[in-house]
Amino acid sequence: MDGLTQSLDAFGPWDWACVVVNLLAAFIGIYALKCWQNLPGKLTGATNSVSDAVLGLCTGLLAFGILFGVVTQLVAQSCATYFGISQAHIFTAAFSGQLAAACAMLGMSAVAPRTLDWAPSVETDEPKIEGSHFVETDEPKSAGTPFRQAIRGFSVPRGLLALLSIFALGLAASLVWKGFHVAWEQFAVRGWAGPPPADEPQEIVNAVLKTDVDSWRFFTITLAVTIGAPIMEELAFRGMIYPGLSRLAAALSERPTRWIAICITGAVFSAAHLSPSAALPLFAFGAFMCLVRDRYGLLTCMAVHCSFNAWNLVWLKLAPNASTL
Repeated sequence: MDGLTQSLDAFGPWDWACVVVNLLAAFIGIYALKCWQNLPGKLTGATNSVSDAVLGLCTGLLAFGILFGVVTQLVAQSCATYFGISQAHIFTAAFSGQLAAACAMLGMSAVAPRTLDWAPSVETDEPKIEGSHFVETDEPKSAGTPFRQAIRGFSVPRGLLALLSIFALGLAASLVWKGFHVAWEQFAVRGWAGPPPADEPQEIVNAVLKTDVDSWRFFTITLAVTIGAPIMEELAFRGMIYPGLSRLAAALSERPTRWIAICITGAVFSAAHLSPSAALPLFAFGAFMCLVRDRYGLLTCMAVHCSFNAWNLVWLKLAPNASTL
């Protein structure tokens, strides 16, 4: 409680603006979630075979879990000097690793197209949107290549609906974690439990806070956070891992298994970020993005992910006290 009081005492105008704007976005997001729940649609069956599902699942895991790290380390070491590796080079290396992992997954999809799932998997009666206008069309929703279906599934209103829903889910998950952490601390004080995990921001947050906006290092952070990470992570988790898990679960059980695949994908996505304090919000984000992919396709996931990361990056620089509360 004392830490919270100290943080509030350090608030400036931008910090209060951050609180007001994000709370407003979250409350609007509650309405967006209600709209999302009422959207019409019917989930179609899996379009990939078990072998394609396994190949896609393994490719996504290897690209994100191994190739990304290996290329990042190689590029970082190549930039090392007698004084070590500069922070700018670290994020340049990270962006290089992200591109390498993304290219590997795209390369696999070129060889075996069904290993990467671009297209929506929910049949809806929603009309096509061009700009801000609804356009009726007789073209079947499943017409064209999966990538073309993903393009047709993308629009600014749909992306905004998903983004606002994520704000609401993120706030709810953050409040649950904060309450759980406070309760755990009280149990630890009374000797009923061990100490809780440190409620600290992710390393990337600290790096952003310590970096001047007009520096080369901040430019490399922006590339890695708003472009490289969203593209690589969406290709891996919503493009390959989630469809692979869905197909495998469907092959192993006759019961509906979609939510099992969604929860596993969200859990793996959360664990991959190595942040106990953000584990629950990251799980909610990763799981909900599976629903976005099902309804609107992978391109919409990428756009929403990029927008969400950029939103947080801006507020970290404008309101560092409120955005790390």
